[in-house]
Amino acid sequence: MKTDHFYTVRTLAERLSVKPLTIYRLVAEGKLPAVRIGRSIRFNPDRIEAFLTSVQVGPEGLNDGRPEGRKA
Repeated sequence: MKTDHFYTVRTLAERLSVKPLTIYRLVAEGKLPAVRIGRSIRFNPDRIEAFLTSVQVGPEGLNDGRPEGRKA
């Protein structure tokens, strides 16, 4: 984890164009990789990029939008 910059909840929410509550929910559900430092939650940019790649939908993405295990 070599980085000198981490996202805060607010900066990540702005970057993803979602509300901070959405970020907190994804962290609580274990879907979004985060680290807790005291009472603060921080996000490693490299891990966030990997997360975004893993949840990408559509023809270029790894996930076609269907729940896992479901066939067309």
